[in-house]
Amino acid sequence: MMKFLLSLFTLLITISSCKSSTDVVENSKNMQETLSGTYYITQLEGTNVISNKLVITFDETSNNVNGTAGCNSFFGSYSTENNTITFGDIAASKRLCPKDIMTIEKQFLKSLSLINSFSIDTNVISFLQNDKILISGTRIAPIKKKSITNDTYKTAVKYQASTRGSFDFILIAKQKMSISEDQSLQNIKNYTIDTTEWEELKRLIDAADLEGLSELIPPSHNHQHDGAAHATLSLQIGDLEYMTPTFDHGNPPKAIEALVNKVLSIKENTIKQ
Repeated sequence: MMKFLLSLFTLLITISSCKSSTDVVENSKNMQETLSGTYYITQLEGTNVISNKLVITFDETSNNVNGTAGCNSFFGSYSTENNTITFGDIAASKRLCPKDIMTIEKQFLKSLSLINSFSIDTNVISFLQNDKILISGTRIAPIKKKSITNDTYKTAVKYQASTRGSFDFILIAKQKMSISEDQSLQNIKNYTIDTTEWEELKRLIDAADLEGLSELIPPSHNHQHDGAAHATLSLQIGDLEYMTPTFDHGNPPKAIEALVNKVLSIKENTIKQ
């Protein structure tokens, strides 16, 4: 009888151990499978950074990572094993923004280099250094406004293009245009644009997929090389701003090509007058 009970106890332990090992493998597998996708960063070392519009996208088919660090776009590689993660060399574009935005961006990119593990709970992801959460995010994008054709909403389009030796800033909002070639934006020229031009631009804004802007893939990547002209387009809708990743100036993603061309056309036509 004692031998039977001992055998039964040993069998139960073996089954329990096998089940636990299976659960660990399955949980790790699910965790890696769900990492792929886009996350909107909400917390950076305990600070709410939703307004900074930090975005990170993982592509498990290529193990590439890219996103927006608040001002500049970034790109690199990553590798995972179970719930551990290591980022490869992360490179970023070199556009200048206001000091407070650049401070958050620098902290975000530094935190990426320190992260060594992650955890996912439904739509929420946490990136950790050992047991300390450095970055948190969610798969849920910012809320889209119901309508942007009503002039009660603040609607604006901003286009910036730059190289090492040049800078082009265009801001169009309700029949007014501001342009500058000064990166500090101290010297700005203001113009009034034609009503018809504004209405045509608004129709293109209305047709834009706002949440999809941050996920656009540039058709070419010359902007990743120092000295090449790179650009971004952003749409200001009420209190929210939606910005594209960096793309080659003169070769925007197809989804925003008409919008970019319209902005550049309005600038050219207006300053000729």
